[in-house]
Amino acid sequence: MASFKAIVVMLAFSAAVVFGMEMSGLNDSYRDPVMSIAAAVVLLIALIINVSIYLKVAGEAPFRWFKD
Repeated sequence: MASFKAIVVMLAFSAAVVFGMEMSGLNDSYRDPVMSIAAAVVLLIALIINVSIYLKVAGEAPFRWFKD
């Protein structure tokens, strides 16, 4: 259940990032090198934040293979 909660939070955060990119116009200006690099940095930071969200919300529960 912890993984499901973490995935829901990650999806909400990812949707907010995509919405912000759409509103700022980053998705429309892929031919401009500066805007492309800015979009890549935003996506990289979003990926790092998504991983940290997963680890904070799910904790160690998904990594337990055997029950104690």
